[in-house]
This record gives sequence, C-alpha cells and structure tokens, in this order.
Amino acid sequence: MEYTFLLGSIENILGKSHKRARDNYAFHCPFCNHRKPKLEINMATTEEGKNFWECWVCQTKGQTVFSLLKQLKVPKEEAQEVLKYVKKGQKYLYKTDEVVELPKEFQPLAIASRTSIIANKVRKYLYERGLTDNDFIKYNVGYTTTGDYGGRIIIPSYSESNRLNYFVGRTYEGAYFKYRNPETSRDIIFFENLINWNQPIILCEGPFDAMAIRRNAIPILGKNISNSLLKKIITSGVEDIYIALDQDAQKEALKYCEQFLSLGKRVFLVDLQQKDPSEMGFQAFTRLIQSAEELDLTGLMMHKMKAL
Repeated sequence: MEYTFLLGSIENILGKSHKRARDNYAFHCPFCNHRKPKLEINMATTEEGKNFWECWVCQTKGQTVFSLLKQLKVPKEEAQEVLKYVKKGQKYLYKTDEVVELPKEFQPLAIASRTSIIANKVRKYLYERGLTDNDFIKYNVGYTTTGDYGGRIIIPSYSESNRLNYFVGRTYEGAYFKYRNPETSRDIIFFENLINWNQPIILCEGPFDAMAIRRNAIPILGKNISNSLLKKIITSGVEDIYIALDQDAQKEALKYCEQFLSLGKRVFLVDLQQKDPSEMGFQAFTRLIQSAEELDLTGLMMHKMKAL
C-alpha cells in the first residue's frame, strides 16, 4: 500500500482501523463516540491532494486529512508528522528556533507531597509501569493538574548540553487523546543528556519504554528515527545498536537495520514478544537483550521475507 505510513500515523491518533471497501478505513468516531467504527477515511490521496472522510452516524465530514486534524484540534507538531505523508501543500508551520519550555503548571514528582492525592495517583500509575522514586529524579518526571496539559504526566527530554528540547504529556485521567506534546519540531534526540555514545544503544518507541529499559535507551517517539538521531548514530563511536520496536513497526525496524549494517554497525533485532518494554519490566527486557539476534545480510533478508 502506498499509504501505509499515512494510515499508521492516523491510527496513532484515532486508534486501530478496520479495512472497508477499496481504500476506505473505519475508525471509532471521536465526534459522536458511537460504539461502532463509523468514521471512514479514504487513504488514497487524489491528484488534488484530497482524502475524503465522513462519519455515517453524526455526518461530520471533510475532504482532506488537514480538515480532519483541524477539527480534532490535533497539536500542530503532531499534525505535521501526519501531513508529511499527504501531498505537499497541506501542512502546519512551526518555528524551528522556538525555545521549548515546560508547562507553567509543571510540578516535579520527586518533591511532591506524600499526602497529595493527585501526586500519589500519579506515583501509583508510574510504579505499576516499573518506575521508581530514583527514576522520578533521574528523568525529572512531573505532572500537571490544570492548564493545556492538565491531567498529564510530563516526561521532559534534555539535549547534550542539558537544555530542554522536548517533552511528552501522557494522560493519567483517561483523556481521549493519550498524549499531548508541544508544538515544536521533533527533530531531536530524546534523553540525549543521558546517552553514552561509546556504549551500545537501544532504540525503542516511547519514553516509558526507555525508562523501563534504563540503560542507554533512546525513544524515537513512534516508528521513524529523527534526522538528528540518525546523524548522531552515523558520526558517533557507537558500534552496537539494538532495535526494539513494536511488531507493527517491523518494516521500519528492518529498514533501519539495513541502513546501520551498511554503515558497518553491529545490529541486533529484539523480539518484544507482543509486549512493550514498559509492560515486561527491566529484568525481562534484559533477558531479551541478552538473547537478541545479531543480524547479517542473510538474516535481514529472511526477516524481510517474513514481513511481506
């Protein structure tokens, strides 16, 4: 499918899709919240750059992915990631030199009161995902109760010079959109200040995965590696790269495996066994790392054939 990446990026926002006739895919409608997937989107972009979409229950509809994202009030940066898979001309603009700042309502969890009901709710959620009090300090994990990011856990990321370069906001209140991130470029290296480029690195999907892995793990915030991270891997002294992406990102994982092999890197493909690192925990993931398969060109071709 020519629109595989577009479909995947929209699924990151609306959830799992259901194939319908031709190039239509159905989703649960966020406008009327009908119990069945009634929002259909045509993924085959026309020559005019249109992807018609409509909910067959509430009749909310439009002609472009841009109009859908706008009605959903998707943050500009997230929309940019989706729209790059649609024909050029429909895109949000953002400042690449914008200074990233934490929400003014940000409260560091490490110093939050032990008698705070909300802070303890956040702690409980993070403990269940394998994090510890030391992790709250190491990653400067915080939370918000009000504002644009109200009801979210905030995971900051810092550059090599310890400058804030991004953050992720994950709901702890069950909001429809699990994540809300700042409207700025994602062409960064997440947790860069914590990475030792002379040691093996582990590429994973999200910050919760990276924190569960604990050692030299870099979340790529989805399925695609940023240009900044790719450049750093190429120019750094890192020799061993472990790729630990979800099953639905295996094609992207194999693409990067091939690229890194061509650069003379040692590449290991980690079989996550249908679980995220944050679900399985540090010890279980460590065992997977120890048994990870080192790829050569023959092994790479075998995996590509299985992925077809």
